[in-house]
Amino acid sequence: MSEKLEGLAIVDYSLTETKLANAFTQKVTNAYTSANLAYARANTGVLSTGGNITGDMVFTTGRLGLGGQPNTILHVQGTTTLQEVIEKINVSATALSANLNFNVLDQPILYLTTNSTANATVNFRGNSTIAMDTLLRTGQSITVSLFVTNSGVAYKANVVQVDGVTQVPKWAGGTEPINGNAFCIDLYSYTIVKTANATFTVFASQQKYA
Repeated sequence: MSEKLEGLAIVDYSLTETKLANAFTQKVTNAYTSANLAYARANTGVLSTGGNITGDMVFTTGRLGLGGQPNTILHVQGTTTLQEVIEKINVSATALSANLNFNVLDQPILYLTTNSTANATVNFRGNSTIAMDTLLRTGQSITVSLFVTNSGVAYKANVVQVDGVTQVPKWAGGTEPINGNAFCIDLYSYTIVKTANATFTVFASQQKYA
């Protein structure tokens, strides 16, 4: 359960009847009343488990939706204008090996800085407890990136899974890469589209950086 909103409700400062006779002061008093009602309503939504405040802004426990019911911490429905976006990247001194669970809730970008040791199955999921099928609604997608470091023996991410189910990606250029690239860093980009319940289409590409 979330904590109550901080701060105090607006106080009327004991307005007298004489003051209230003034039309402008009456408007101010009405504004006090409206503000306090909004304050109380917000606290009701924050403090109630699963409680919602609906309208243009939708509050659920731990989530905020703008224009729609949220399924993530911040859910914006409609066109959004942003000046700049900073993405989290997980730089990991590990190698691509036989199996890799890619937890998209931990990072959108994973950079493996140690030379690969084997071709790998990459399984995309929310995390160890949240499935991709739970994270995404039908008609939603997520794009993630995987940097793979190779030595003279080049390996690749050759099997793609979502929630442990093998997918056949649609590769950029129409052809799946045969292997990785020696003495290079390969960037794999994946766009995972949820088309129905537990059903996904994966668009993939591989780029070489030397």
